[in-house]
Amino acid sequence: MGIDDLVNTAKDLAGKGRELAGDVTEKAKDVGSRVAEDAREVKDIATGDGSIQDKAKAAVEAVRDGGGPDEPGAPTVPDPGAGPDLPGPPA
Repeated sequence: MGIDDLVNTAKDLAGKGRELAGDVTEKAKDVGSRVAEDAREVKDIATGDGSIQDKAKAAVEAVRDGGGPDEPGAPTVPDPGAGPDLPGPPA
C-alpha cells in the first residue's frame, strides 16, 4: 500500500465522517424540534382550563404520544366537568 492509497483511504474516511456528522446533526435537529413542540403543547395544557390532575394527565399523554395537537390522536385537555368530583383540600 503506497502513500497514494493511504491518502485516498483517508479522504474516503473523511467523507464518510462528514456524512455521518450530517446525519447526526439532522437527527439532533429533529429531536430538538420534537422536544420544543412537546414543550409548547405542555405549556398550552398547563395554561388551559381544567384541574391540575387533568392537566397533568394530559401533559403526560402529550409527551408520551408525541406529535402536535393537530395530528390525529393528539391528546386534548379533558373536560373538567366530565370526571369524578374529587374532594378539595381540608378547610
